[in-house]
This record gives sequence, structure tokens and C-alpha cells, in this order.
Amino acid sequence: MTDHAPHNKPRLLFLNPPADEIVIRDYYCSKTSRSDYLFPPVDFLMQSGILAEDYQLDFIDAVRDRLSTSATVKQVEKINPDIIFFLAGAVCYQTDLDFIKCLAKPDRIMVGSGDIFLADPKNWLEKYPFINALSMDFTNHDIKHYLQGRYEKIERMAYRLPGTGEIFAINSEKPNTQLEVGVPQQQLFIHPSYRFPFARHPKFTIFLTDFGCPFSCSFCVMSSLPYRFRNNTEALKELQLLHSLGVRELFWLNQTFGIKRDDTLQLLTEMAQFTPRFSWTTFCRPDQLDDQLLSKMKEAGCHTVIIGVESGSDKILKMYNKGYTATQVRAAFDLCRTHKIQTVGTFVLGLPGETVETIKATSRLARKIGCDFASFHTAVPRAGTELRANAIASGDIDGADFLMDQAGSYIAMTPKDLDPETLMALKRKAVLGFYLRPGYLLKQLFKPRSWYELNNVIHQGASLILNGLGLRKKKLGS
Repeated sequence: MTDHAPHNKPRLLFLNPPADEIVIRDYYCSKTSRSDYLFPPVDFLMQSGILAEDYQLDFIDAVRDRLSTSATVKQVEKINPDIIFFLAGAVCYQTDLDFIKCLAKPDRIMVGSGDIFLADPKNWLEKYPFINALSMDFTNHDIKHYLQGRYEKIERMAYRLPGTGEIFAINSEKPNTQLEVGVPQQQLFIHPSYRFPFARHPKFTIFLTDFGCPFSCSFCVMSSLPYRFRNNTEALKELQLLHSLGVRELFWLNQTFGIKRDDTLQLLTEMAQFTPRFSWTTFCRPDQLDDQLLSKMKEAGCHTVIIGVESGSDKILKMYNKGYTATQVRAAFDLCRTHKIQTVGTFVLGLPGETVETIKATSRLARKIGCDFASFHTAVPRAGTELRANAIASGDIDGADFLMDQAGSYIAMTPKDLDPETLMALKRKAVLGFYLRPGYLLKQLFKPRSWYELNNVIHQGASLILNGLGLRKKKLGS
């Protein structure tokens, strides 16, 4: 799909490379998709609002379209872009970079984004000379500044200086806290092949009003990013565009919803005025949720909240700076039920310091809190996190090893006295112990749903169980 901009502008291609299975690479958090979900890459979406005025924008999502490497190359060369802004992820970074290399040309600018680049981006540029720049914040204007030679304005980017080839890595200690992306070119990214397990309408997209997270959870990459927030005026303009395009379903991708409390409540009040209303899902911490916020969220169309529980052990929660307890977790899920908002609990298994008993405690908590769905991940030492720095320092992982997948297709690290096979067995037991409870199955069976929702839940649920058992591998085009 292509934006029909005047052809005298430089042509910039957003490229999500091909892969052998469904992978998600955006927002510095790559992983395989265990339940076949895939949504528009938010890195591209945000940059489209910044770049649209000066560049003709094109977009290829080879994962979404099941494109082989050869088919993707053909599409790229048909467009013949001047600039390629590509994603690469730790889940398959070597094949990603090998593919990107084959697209490089002396007069083509290659700019990358992805979780692997957050660790020592200068070194990545030295190792891969065909890459011109690496973005470390997809919500700022660094890419535009780089392309237009305004290097003094760059805040968070590693780049190769044209002409001399000298490499610079800029990481401003005081980046701009205001998120200003204009109105993203949503029409470039809306596509029926994108899927989201909790969507209640087929035409959906991503929406974002902040970047990063101000909390300091030591295993989470979001805490390593500068927190930036968007003003309501700009956000409302995007919502108006989406409504005019017929979009009714949003995945509001803020990593912790409601941080800017007053602004959030005001925006929710404005959202409640749309007719028909938007329907949406978001992430939140349990200690952020209360009656006032949940009431406003419900009025504005929120039907699902994904809550980061992480562990059923207060000891583990404290060890990783979560800032809340299992008691607060239970209270948050109770509140959501009171407001008739569906819940998803996310859990991390296998953090250093864990034991078989703490993992079992997490599995028990998942069943006790009454969440509608549960997502169990294995711990991954992501680039830029305190967890990774500690694991390298203690010798638990090799600092040169970036291959990882929180979905658990392989294990990057384990606690002491737990081998990968045992951790995977505990994860499978947690998944099956949650989803195969007779009472849970009956509740889901008789829950009122539209045909679209029912089909979506059956498809996603079957994929989740099959992938959790290791019985299915999703091969794409060849």
C-alpha cells in the first residue's frame, strides 16, 4: 500500500522484513506470535506522522503478507526507495540483517530500529557498514533530522556521517518530554490481515499517546526508554481521522495507561462523545487502576485491560522493583470485574532468583485472580535492561548473545538450579492449568459474543494451546 504523495519527494519505505514464522519486531520488544496475532508496527506508524510532509511513504509488511525473501526483494525494487526504514528483532536478528544487507545500495539510506540496537548501537554500525543510522526512539524527530543533515538536533540515535563515515552515538541526558508526531498516516497501515486476540471489530489499528514508562522494573526494556507524552489536541485529531476511516477498534499501546492522570481523564471524556464509540484494549499496572479511572475507561469504550502481574511471589515482585504486591494485584482484578471490563494477566516465568515454588505460586495466582485470559512468558535479558547488565556481569549469559524470544520458542536464560527443559515444562503446565479448567471452559463457552469475536477467540485460543504445547510451527512463504 502506498501513500499517493507528489513524486518529487524522496521515497521512503517502511519495511518489516520476511520471517519463517509470525514475529513481532516493533517497540523494542521482538517475539514470536504464539496466538497468530499481528498488528501494524508502531515504530512506522509514529514516524509516518513526522515524515509524511517531506517524503513519499510506502509500506511493506512481509510478515503480514506472508512474503518470501525473493518476493519481498521484488516488491522493494519495484518501489525503488531512496530510504529504507527497517525493523530487526532479537528473535531473528541475524536473518533480518542478512536480508537487509541484500537491499543496500551506495545511494540508498538504510535506517534501522529494533530491540537489539539499544545495546551499544555504535558497535552495530561498525559491524554492519551497510546501515547508515539506528533510531533509539521512534517518537522523536531524529530520523528526519538525520536525513536533512541537522545532526545537532539529534537526541537518541547512532548514525554514520555522510562523506567521512565517522560514527556518532547520541543519547541525550535531557530528551524532550513532549511527544509530537503530528497525525500518523493511519490509512497506510490499516489492513484486514492484521489480527488482535481481543478485538471486537475487524477494522482495527494501533493508537499511542505516550512512549516508554517512568517505572523502574528491572527486567523491562520500557524503563530504559525516556518517558514522553502526547498532548490531547494532537491525539484527538488522530482519533477523528480514525473515526472517519471507519476504524472502531483500537489497541491503545501505552505501556502503562493513565500515567498522566488529568490528561487521560480529559481525553477519555472526549472519546466518550464519539458515535459510534471506539472499542479498545490497553495495558496497565494493577496499582494504577481505581474506580474513577476504570469508570471513565468503560464510558470511553474500553473492554479489555492487560495487567502486568509478572509474579505470584511478593519476594520476586520486590526483587524486580515492581512496586506492588500480590494483594494489590487481586484488588485490581476485582475492580475490573466490578466495572465489567475483561482482563488479561501477563506473567514472567524464570527470572533469576526464582524457584520451582515461586513459579508454581505465579501459576496459582493466575487461576485465583479470575482473569479472563493469561499470558505466560519466559524471562529474556533484553538489551538496555538492568536484568541483562546483571546477567552479563554474573556470567549467566554471553554479552554477545542477542538471540531471545519471550514467547518461549527457546530459552535465553534460566534461574540457578532450573534447566531450560524444566522451565518449559513449568510454563506448559501453567498454560494448560489455566486454560483447560472445566469451569473456565464453560464460562468462555457461554460468554455472549459477536460472531467475529467468537471466531477470533476460537482461532487465538487454539493457536495458543497448540503453540504452548509445541505442536505447531508457523511456516511462511518460501
